[in-house]
Amino acid sequence: MTWTRAEAEEWLREDRLREGQQWYLVAMEWWIATFTDPQSAAELDGDVPMEEASEVTTQESTESSRMGPVRNEALVDLEFSSKARKSVVLKPLLAEQRDYLVVSERVWNRLSHEFGFDWEIAREVIMMPESNKCIVKIYPVAFQLLYWRNGMQEPQEVVEGEANQPVVLVMSETESLNAVQHVIQQSLLQRLNEFFPDVKPEDVAKALQVAYRRTEQLPWVALQEALHIERNDTTKQIMVESTVVRDLDLEERAYRSGKERFHSLLIEGRFQSPEGTTDWRHDRFFSDILANMWRTELKKGQLIDALDTDKKWYESRVLDISEGKVFVHYRGWTDKWNEWIDLFSNRLAPRFSNVPNWRDFQVNDQVQVGRTQEGRAFPEWRNAFVREVEGNFEEGTLRIKVVWDGKEEWRDAQDELLCRPGTHKVTNASVSRPLGTAYSSNTPSYNRYSDRRDYSMDYGRGKPQFTGVVGLQNLGNTCFMNSMLQCLINAKPLKEYFLTNTAEGAPLFEKDVNEDNPLGMKGMIAREFAKLIKRMWGGEYTVVSPTTLKAVIGQYAPQFAGYQQQDSQEVMNFILDGLHEDLNRVRKKPYTTPVERNGRSDIEFAQEAWAQYLLRNDSVIVENFMGQLRSHVTCSNPDCANESDTFDPFMSLSVPIPADESVSVKVQLFWASGKIPTKYAVRVSKDATIGDVKEKLSALASIPASHLFFVEVRLHKIKKAHSDRSLIENIADDILHVYELEFPVSEYEMGSSNLRFIQPKPLAAQDATSNGKSMRLVALLHQAPVASPVDTRSEDYDFMDDANSGPKQRRVEVELSNTPLLVSVGTSVSKAEIHKSVWQAVRRLVSDETSFDCGEEAALPYRLHITQQNGSSALQRDVPYADEPADLPETSSQDYCFTLEWSRQGYQRGYDEKSAKRIELHESMRQLKITQPENVTLLNCLSKFTEREQLGKTDTWYCPKCKDHVRAFKKFDLFTLPRVLIFQLKRFRYAQSSFYMHRDKISTLVTFPIELLDLSEYVVGPKPDGGLIYDLFAVSEHSGGLGGGHYTAVAKNPDLGKWFSFNDSFTKEANPEDAITSRAYVLFYLRRE
Repeated sequence: MTWTRAEAEEWLREDRLREGQQWYLVAMEWWIATFTDPQSAAELDGDVPMEEASEVTTQESTESSRMGPVRNEALVDLEFSSKARKSVVLKPLLAEQRDYLVVSERVWNRLSHEFGFDWEIAREVIMMPESNKCIVKIYPVAFQLLYWRNGMQEPQEVVEGEANQPVVLVMSETESLNAVQHVIQQSLLQRLNEFFPDVKPEDVAKALQVAYRRTEQLPWVALQEALHIERNDTTKQIMVESTVVRDLDLEERAYRSGKERFHSLLIEGRFQSPEGTTDWRHDRFFSDILANMWRTELKKGQLIDALDTDKKWYESRVLDISEGKVFVHYRGWTDKWNEWIDLFSNRLAPRFSNVPNWRDFQVNDQVQVGRTQEGRAFPEWRNAFVREVEGNFEEGTLRIKVVWDGKEEWRDAQDELLCRPGTHKVTNASVSRPLGTAYSSNTPSYNRYSDRRDYSMDYGRGKPQFTGVVGLQNLGNTCFMNSMLQCLINAKPLKEYFLTNTAEGAPLFEKDVNEDNPLGMKGMIAREFAKLIKRMWGGEYTVVSPTTLKAVIGQYAPQFAGYQQQDSQEVMNFILDGLHEDLNRVRKKPYTTPVERNGRSDIEFAQEAWAQYLLRNDSVIVENFMGQLRSHVTCSNPDCANESDTFDPFMSLSVPIPADESVSVKVQLFWASGKIPTKYAVRVSKDATIGDVKEKLSALASIPASHLFFVEVRLHKIKKAHSDRSLIENIADDILHVYELEFPVSEYEMGSSNLRFIQPKPLAAQDATSNGKSMRLVALLHQAPVASPVDTRSEDYDFMDDANSGPKQRRVEVELSNTPLLVSVGTSVSKAEIHKSVWQAVRRLVSDETSFDCGEEAALPYRLHITQQNGSSALQRDVPYADEPADLPETSSQDYCFTLEWSRQGYQRGYDEKSAKRIELHESMRQLKITQPENVTLLNCLSKFTEREQLGKTDTWYCPKCKDHVRAFKKFDLFTLPRVLIFQLKRFRYAQSSFYMHRDKISTLVTFPIELLDLSEYVVGPKPDGGLIYDLFAVSEHSGGLGGGHYTAVAKNPDLGKWFSFNDSFTKEANPEDAITSRAYVLFYLRRE
């Protein structure tokens, strides 16, 4: 029996989306090839209204079985899909009507009965809560399964089959958490002995649990605790049964590639400690141990979040730790509120987990300022705002100028007498911050402590210095959108189009608005973009808030709905595509079939393909932003060598940056013997870890890798230690600091927490401090006196006085200098032995021409103190050279370091400044200078883009001649170029490690012309009469790392011809050359007419 158009028409007309139904995907390529009759296919396409399609003469299609089964494989990511488990993962960024059609269950049943199929792709119909409309959820949530059992240090992937394919579960967002756990448990029981050999089937419910995490940065949370319900088993089960996947509030990931698009579900067992119940970790789940490790590492003075007895969270400081309790001080409140809280109480939490990081101040932030009152136990509080900021929050140097009641004052950002707005009763009225002047790089300008915005419709109103040079308010990590909007706002064709009115005074663009286009947004994005561009060019605002435009974008693209950092190029594509469809002048799109070459020339073939594209697409975007690419594909099968050409429209060119896959890492090695440090250049891959660098350096320096210790140095102090797993790409230092140790790193107890790895192994043996180790590793800081004396103000600084000065005399102020060193000492060490170890480390800094030496009768050029790890407060002052025990602090309760204070005489006579600055260069550094890479240009990137390349294993091409999926050879050529030419420099790429997929950023400087970019030799199609000369007019920039990066823009004002830089609300004049930096990400060029 054959499939007829008439039957399909009737069924498609009758079927409607209903919540809970299953609808199915059918590959568009197969559909078009099967239903070859153009009129019949047009009715099934979905672009033509069914009532119009019914007028077409009914006729049966040709024998339907001639094409064989429904071929959906082109839609499926085969690496992660399983027919046996009916888990189908789609390739990212598939588009309806371009890549697939969605059909009802009975249409699919008929198709599968008539033709058969290779992959069945079922998707659920869900109700959108915000619109109460039914949609087919094409990309449901996908979970990758991981597992952890006792004895493992980290979770591992659950894999199956001979190819060790990762197990991925595709779950509807309306699936209950109870059902999710049931699916996992049923799958687990079949392989229980493989993953959890010590767990009996009847004990699974008690011995194992499933955990998830909303983002990779957040901790694991048991599914049972998803809604933070009380620990009542009956209540918990009821809540879990009524909780669905949607309630987990997972971030949108469907648009990503590889494993990056998956969330994780962890099947975890309980940790069984050899020490039994004396170890707090015993019989706890892995996620619970990870979530509570921070508690066991708390130190005096550390900042945390604490919940007071009124159920309010405050930033707090740890004052003491004793017998499983923590004594906390609520910052901004008097000491009478200090209290003891159980160490494992839910009233304690890591810093910034419940209290926002409000002390990372931006200009115009509101704050409460306290002033002490004579004779009163509590301060007086005033509302104020921040006028200026200087320094850096991360480095602890941030200072702010606060203004209240006409007064202003500089305060340290960590001042105890600063509080969040609304904390205390104030004695003055609220302070109004000036509108239109705020600058915020990554925090919303509305009230950051509630969901209620505090700006009015007049936000940013004022006359700008230059018309069109207007800032954009950061709504909360929306710098990526602001950067791209500034580029588009300064695109001359868009400016002219949206600001032109008809003779009657109506906006010209309104006649093009297509509210009925099923691929558009009912004209919403066009109208909101028009409003924005009019406000920015109207001369009435200095800053504009793109709130409504963002809301429209988020409504149709969920990945942009929240306030997470996104890619500016991705939002650009969405905006331009949305503008095109909202302004598409084609009201009734005809059905079109693929154009074939049929022996014709490139020009004839390309012109027909373009003419066919224009039958369905006609807008201001097509006129100005769309070009045409020629794609040439050759079958890789030598017995076939079939060739195929297609001509496709493009809106931007994503060009690769020619880059070496390896990098040279500069490493400065400090020797255990104290000799002059040596600088090395180590060549490793871009996705290398510290462990990889360590192995290479070990070979170059002839030091066992186990004796090398890498750290990050900031402001003459050791900020943190690098673990072997730390990725080089995530380390901002230009030069890595590494120390040779006398013994393997594993044999040391660390004197301070900054020497312990950022990610300690929570399941190593209990007692992360001593564990029977006989050696300690202690940081050694240097303090050198400066020239001018200052008054002594506190006895706290007596230990810094010069050796020849009395306690009441003026002292010499000191500050940290030089690179910190590391000293190895025994855990039971004498003060004399400490001095000997310190002298060995610093001997090279002392001039040979002096009499200074280390010994019982010798005179030292410095004084040695045991201080807190930042060197500021003394724990033991003036450690003498004596054989008495040193009594070093216990590292479990006190971080400490050695601080070397050079005496004034010792510094002037004995300090060898030349030796202190001397560094030996290894031969690898000399070779590095000889082999510096050549500059990369935009034309180099374009040449790389047009190179012939072979497709990857997961991106095969179906050859119609040999009827096989092959790794074909593909080549792109530019056939025609648009008026506005956009280049995306492919700075971000995905790199696969053995355990996960991570993104890598290429920071290579790419140079590009500001003017006179001639692309004539790169275009293989006909050239326009005016030539192909382009001038740069805008650049979207990205700085920083992948997670915490920031987007800015530079653009040329089309009216003034001047360049400006845009950083959210902040704008300033710029030079054209300012655009050429390693931050350049998306380049905008305009063709000369």
